[in-house]
Amino acid sequence: MKITSDLQKLISPGSIAVIGATSKKDRVGHIIFENLMRSELPLFPVHPREKEVSGYATYHEIESLPDNIDLAIIAIGAQRAVEAAERCARHGIPQIIVVAGGFSEAGTKGKLFEDRLRTIPKMFGSRILGPNTLGLFIPHNNLDTIFVEHGDRALSGGGGVAFISQSGSVGVEALGLASNTGYGMRAFIGLGNKCDLDELDFLQYFGMDHKTTCLAFYLESFDHGRMFLEQARKIAAKKPVVVLKAGRSKAGASAVSSHTGRLAGSDQVVTGAFRQFGIQRVYDDEELCDASKTLAALPPSFGNRIAILTPAGGYGVMGADHIETQKGGVKLAMATLSPITQERIRLFSLPFASCRNPVDLTASADNKMIGDTLDALLDDDNVDIIICTAFFAPPSITDGIVDEISSRAVGSKKPVIVFTQYGPFTDGYLRRFHENGVIGFPSIGRSVRAAKFLVERAIILKALG
Repeated sequence: MKITSDLQKLISPGSIAVIGATSKKDRVGHIIFENLMRSELPLFPVHPREKEVSGYATYHEIESLPDNIDLAIIAIGAQRAVEAAERCARHGIPQIIVVAGGFSEAGTKGKLFEDRLRTIPKMFGSRILGPNTLGLFIPHNNLDTIFVEHGDRALSGGGGVAFISQSGSVGVEALGLASNTGYGMRAFIGLGNKCDLDELDFLQYFGMDHKTTCLAFYLESFDHGRMFLEQARKIAAKKPVVVLKAGRSKAGASAVSSHTGRLAGSDQVVTGAFRQFGIQRVYDDEELCDASKTLAALPPSFGNRIAILTPAGGYGVMGADHIETQKGGVKLAMATLSPITQERIRLFSLPFASCRNPVDLTASADNKMIGDTLDALLDDDNVDIIICTAFFAPPSITDGIVDEISSRAVGSKKPVIVFTQYGPFTDGYLRRFHENGVIGFPSIGRSVRAAKFLVERAIILKALG
């Protein structure tokens, strides 16, 4: 029976010790310490020889640290890290992060080190994240232990997604790319080898956390599969749970074993279990980020009828193709606009505009036409979701289109998803929409897929009662 813990002192510590903090700028201990200085928390560097690190007086041994340390981050090699973790636990530090690799993923000797780490929580009660982990990043309090380049500045505004990843590289690379166009992150957790804390612990913690609006997982193996599923069903009734389960193929399953030292389960069993327990499954890192970004910010859609608003007819055609040719899973449909809606659009559009769905206002559209048409679509009971194309190339569309759309989309009971492209300026405009509270994507296909996530979420809520 797995015993879970209160992770408050891990997610929001009052004080932090860094074992292996150093003034040598190329060392992991230095990078982590410098990152943590932004948190303005009390920091306690531990190094046996150095007198100070970045202006902080060092402690030469763990036993000389104050008694009220909440979190220890151990940034030294594997064998010494095990010894340090034992000493931290004896000192009464309740939460420990071991960032070093060289454990079970490295062979027999490393597995012996990891087995010693596993005994620490049982003997002393301290909890361990890792080893072989990047640790965590909590934007709202600038708690950041990630020692490789990541989208920390772009993600610093915070948000509602708790992103829990068994692979550090998948997590930071996927989030770094997602942050280019805006991503609302509550927390990033790198599970590493899961010698103690695992996906179940963080499912339960963030499932109860009022700041979290969606949980996103990248997993290669499950330590407590049945318990995870049962807890996920309870949480999915309140907030979305999205999982990318890697190791679907024979080669992928073999790679999981070499990457983590663990076995991947049957993919068919995983698919059926996820469906039964209300988990939304995705199949790559882009889809994981898109799904969690969308589900964290937009309401579920209990209807599948989509309207497309565009000043470029070709994208309307492609959007309709995506909607009508969806294969497997949730079915989407093009909405049939009411005669009243079509007449409203005709009143403030040009004579050659198409007032049916997809609504093509043509390249002669201006900001007001887009806004007025969006109003009409929002009022139409035959429309459940709107994909609104915001192009900046038409001569009468200006930067003001961001506010024109945002003022209507934010707070709407109907989800509004923006699709925009503008060459090298695309990411910048998508970030502006994000900062205004609007979810957007740089392709019509990803925009339609986002709509599918919202319909799928509503189906799950119905099934869970």
